[in-house]
Amino acid sequence: MTESSEYLNDSAVVLAAQGHHAEAIACLERAARLDPAHGVIWFNLALSYRATGKLAEALSCLERANELSPADSDVLDTLGVVQHEVGEDAGAEASYHAALEVAPENGRIWNNLGVLRFSQGRFEDARHAFEKAVALIPDFEDALFNLRDAYDELGDERSRDICAESLRALERRREGGADEVKPS
Repeated sequence: MTESSEYLNDSAVVLAAQGHHAEAIACLERAARLDPAHGVIWFNLALSYRATGKLAEALSCLERANELSPADSDVLDTLGVVQHEVGEDAGAEASYHAALEVAPENGRIWNNLGVLRFSQGRFEDARHAFEKAVALIPDFEDALFNLRDAYDELGDERSRDICAESLRALERRREGGADEVKPS
């Protein structure tokens, strides 16, 4: 039986899910040699490289995946994340904007854009992005944490406290306790 790029990619996905990224990388590198024009293979290879801390390799694979699938919001979003991680903030912002052109209702991308802006001290811009993320995904815990911190940086104590209460309510639901309505 000959190995196909699809078989190798599928095997790599299983290996990566089990945390076996070195083995996943080996499969995906073989798959990329067999089918160098398959954007999903390059994307998955980038994810495993990133998981192993090989950010330069991840970035290179994401750039290749983006060349092959320029309208893939997941590729663009992940490209932005890795660009930010390696200090290419201008490229990261451009990647997030390109991703949002494709998927403007994706709360994860809005949150990632907010993280970039927050890290740059652009708290008002970060607040806007985090609010958009929470509006799209009301129970998005990461975005709520980030929004709370943005409100704190902006000195908006009332909004910060509302976020903090939303986070506590999420925690109660996760622990199995429903939000109780207390009589007045």
